[in-house]
Amino acid sequence: MNFKLKIAGLAAGAAVMSMLTSAVSINNVPLEVGNQAPELSITDKDGQTLSLNELTGEKVIMHFWSMNDAESRISNIRLSRDAERQGARFISMCVDSDRKLAEEVMRADNLPRETRFYADESTKDNYMLEAGVRTVKIDPYGIVAAID
Repeated sequence: MNFKLKIAGLAAGAAVMSMLTSAVSINNVPLEVGNQAPELSITDKDGQTLSLNELTGEKVIMHFWSMNDAESRISNIRLSRDAERQGARFISMCVDSDRKLAEEVMRADNLPRETRFYADESTKDNYMLEAGVRTVKIDPYGIVAAID
């Protein structure tokens, strides 16, 4: 009888630990400086996917922008050059839904092809893009270094 109680206690303890560790997973951490950057999987014009996990070991500058915001378009160009000088990977992510028009805008703005991506709804949620414009800098360990 005592043995059955010990087994039941161990099973209950394991269940509680499982619930606690899942509640503190990286996916639940808010976007804040010093926290792990939320995972994202983004696509380019050709449907190629890029995951933030693939960029571990690199500094990353992600710029979320809107075609309707001239200042964010200008920032795209400036940040692309800054990233090149710093040896960082630049990701320009349009938050607008019209991908065809966004591609035309990025081409007209002379953004390098390898930087052009589109934010889906989960990315918009994870990176808190209510306003649609934001820059997030991530260190080589995947930690948010700055949010502008």
